[in-house]
Amino acid sequence: MFITQNFEQHIIKDIYNSGYRDLKILSGYVSPILVTKILDEFPELNLKIFVGMVSQDGISEFTHLAFQHLVRRYGNRLDVYYQIAKPGQHGNVYYWENPLILGLDQKIFVGSATFTLNGFYHRNEILVEHDGNVEHLFNHLNLINCTSTNVSDKVVIHHDKENELEVSFEDEHLDFFRLTENDELESYYESINIPLTIRGGETPPKSGINWGHNGRNGLRQPTRTGNEAYLSISKQVHRERPHFLPQRREKLLVITDDREMFVCKVAQEERKAIETCDNNSILGSYIRKRIGVTSGAFVETRDLIRYGRDSVRLTKIHEGLYLLDFAADLTLSNCEDHLWDIDDRGTKILQENENMQILIESVFVRIPDLNIDVYGGLICTWDENSNEYLTDSDLIIIKTLGTDDVVYDEAGSSLIVAVSNYCYSIGSESHMNYLESLGCEIIIEN
Repeated sequence: MFITQNFEQHIIKDIYNSGYRDLKILSGYVSPILVTKILDEFPELNLKIFVGMVSQDGISEFTHLAFQHLVRRYGNRLDVYYQIAKPGQHGNVYYWENPLILGLDQKIFVGSATFTLNGFYHRNEILVEHDGNVEHLFNHLNLINCTSTNVSDKVVIHHDKENELEVSFEDEHLDFFRLTENDELESYYESINIPLTIRGGETPPKSGINWGHNGRNGLRQPTRTGNEAYLSISKQVHRERPHFLPQRREKLLVITDDREMFVCKVAQEERKAIETCDNNSILGSYIRKRIGVTSGAFVETRDLIRYGRDSVRLTKIHEGLYLLDFAADLTLSNCEDHLWDIDDRGTKILQENENMQILIESVFVRIPDLNIDVYGGLICTWDENSNEYLTDSDLIIIKTLGTDDVVYDEAGSSLIVAVSNYCYSIGSESHMNYLESLGCEIIIEN
């Protein structure tokens, strides 16, 4: 019997519905998102994957991380092995082992269709039912488990795109996790920015990142954890990039810039949302942990400002696989811009006498590499005519990190200049380019 279309129906669904549960797949190339799709749709299926061309072509870091994640996610339902002996194995074999039901024999299909989205759905391929014995093919493979601690010693893990997994993108070479740092390379991929705020710059009261809440009063919706969240996709995204996301309810693997991974789906009418499949609290919990907010807490605009970012960037690597970039590159060169976006800056009196008052703000910048906290403040002088203190100049106050020990102050200067002068005052030769690149954190005292 020749099969040239509807491979999922003929090779997977029909056999599964007949009582088979254990499937071995030897394929030159394998798509992680197809593995996810099949295991989710057939909940009693046990799958062993043998990726045949890894020894010849290596494997991309994205796909390797995806396989490792899926093995952890599905437990004993999934094993993934790489062929490590050259020249590799390009053949494609789908081997259903003998089921427990009496009277059913093994089922075997061989042919050109790889276990990828392209092989199963997008290309002209062929599979043929085979009545021989293929166990010896699996027994003679030279394999390593994708979760082995020494897998990187046996397999080339690269940053190239894998053509066999591609549907609509050209091949080129780049480090995916540094994608957003290179505009020229980024142009090869489709990307969208997804705000975590709504119009006016506020976080949504009971949708998006705060889906599990009843509003800004901090109350949660009944039966919810407070971490429930989704990414809001605007109509404009679908107008400008109609094929960027799959259809509603279809799944996508999302790898983050800090190498976490989530199985997500497109949700809501008109594909307005992306949410995590297993539990829609997973995404919200991840974002809260990343920005330093208590699990289940309402996310305020100030939390995002303090973190240094109020949007995420989603990049399509190939069909069904995406990179989510939520890195906050808050440095001494740009942190002052974020400071001005904080409305409730609050002040307290640091020093006061009959002629002068020094105020210090409750918002400050922490610079771990210099072991200092940098506060903004105000010098106010007493005005007899108005009978009150009036602002005379801005003030920068530097304390030893995590303490109230004031080590330097300077009036009328920008933050970066004051820090530079402080370094000079203690004999630290820190050039401006170095200072501007230092990582910072904005701290908001309660």
